Formats: sequence, C-alpha cells, structure tokens
Amino acid sequence: MGIFSRITLTLWMVIVGTIVMYVFFVAVASVSPSQVAGATTVVAGLSVMFAIRSMRISSELAARGGDPALRRARNRARERRGF
Repeated sequence: MGIFSRITLTLWMVIVGTIVMYVFFVAVASVSPSQVAGATTVVAGLSVMFAIRSMRISSELAARGGDPALRRARNRARERRGF
C-alpha cells in the first residue's frame, strides 16, 4: 500500500466526515440550507463525488474481471472484522 493510496483513503475519510458534520449541524442548529448556500454547494459536490466513487468501487468488486488487488484488500478488511 503506497503513500498515494494512504493519502486518498485519508481524503475520502475527510470528505465523509465533512458530509456527516454538515448534516448534523443543519439538523441540530435548525439552519436552513439556503442560509448557508456556499457550504451547501460544497457538501453537495462532495456528496456527488463520494457517490460516484462508491458506485465505481461497487461495480469493480461485482465484476468477475475486476482489479485483483482491490479484491484482496477488501477480503483482508472483511477477515479482520470477522466476516
């Protein structure tokens, strides 16, 4: 696992954290998304990027001819969690 893959994993974790924090603060603070239009636009863009990434990974894992390194990494994660 190279440094680039670690950086991208960290980036995706930050993106997911940002989305969760935005939803939490909008729900708790009762702030309308139109009042924070800039943040709403940024989070919407991040959400779309994350959805596209998730669909791409899902299709790679479902395809029989998918990336074997991705399959091995996924299996290692599952075995570590006990699945």
